[in-house]
Amino acid sequence: MPLRLGILGMWHVHADGLVKQIAAHPDEFHLTGGFDPEPDVVQQRQASWSDLLPDFKWHTSANELLNEPLDGIVVEGRVHENLRWARLALESGRPVLLEKPAGVNLVEFRNLLELANTRRLHVQLIYLFRFMSAVQELLTRVRRRELGQIYEFRARLPKDLRDYAGYVEDLGRYPGGIFFEMAGHVVDLLVTIMGTPKTISPFLAHHHPTAGTFIDNGVAVFGMEHGWGIIEVPALEVAPHSRRIEVYGTEGACVIPHLGSGHLGNRQVQPIEIFRKGQADWETLEPAAATLQIGDLREFAAVLANRKTPDHSLEHDLLVQEVLLKASGMLAL
Repeated sequence: MPLRLGILGMWHVHADGLVKQIAAHPDEFHLTGGFDPEPDVVQQRQASWSDLLPDFKWHTSANELLNEPLDGIVVEGRVHENLRWARLALESGRPVLLEKPAGVNLVEFRNLLELANTRRLHVQLIYLFRFMSAVQELLTRVRRRELGQIYEFRARLPKDLRDYAGYVEDLGRYPGGIFFEMAGHVVDLLVTIMGTPKTISPFLAHHHPTAGTFIDNGVAVFGMEHGWGIIEVPALEVAPHSRRIEVYGTEGACVIPHLGSGHLGNRQVQPIEIFRKGQADWETLEPAAATLQIGDLREFAAVLANRKTPDHSLEHDLLVQEVLLKASGMLAL
């Protein structure tokens, strides 16, 4: 029987891809209905989802949705509203698949996770890079310690300059700007690979030629126990295929030269470049590119069915959010 899901908040850019994957796998998932308080968002989603989900109910309140028989709630609203939607879901007795980043207030997120623990309900953050095939290959090699002691993690997640006005409109309310919106994807990987940062040094600036205060070019340097983490997020990019992750260790290195994204053009393979000490040159592997967002959904379903333990603990997700907020200038260092 498919997992019966509802969606609270529909604004986030990832919502569309997630809904398309639910619609493409009706034997596994069924999205019964949803609610968003913004009429413009509802109208936009109705235009793109009605053919995919002909029996989808467009509810007029969160409580109306939560009165339906549901196995879980997907939260895809605006970042500053998502923890409120997630709390309502937990209070109704439903586990939550929560879009990143996990709100704007660390105390509120910590309290949400404490509620989840008390109610014994699963909360899973949607960090879709976790399920990319090249990222899985990288993490497998890290866990095997094939790279030796890792001394540098570098990630670059640029955003297209052509969409700049939209970033300002949607993200201008957040002091961390574009860095806050994007960096969590790779903070998640940095913490997974290298542990808890000992120091965090943000460099956040407005570098667009027009006057303003929107943070459109952010860099953070993380002092780790045995190395450095460096994360770069500009909203000024004109070069294609420039998202990348690099991991360097004393026994080798891995580079993912183009991460791609669910809403960008992607190749059918996702190359990863690997070097092991003693080799003559780099080796390139080309694993088939994983379909994004179905991995998040299947992880959520498997945990709810007690077929596996979560890949990432609540403690991990809380640490990622704390590091992200500090690196975004939104939490005291």
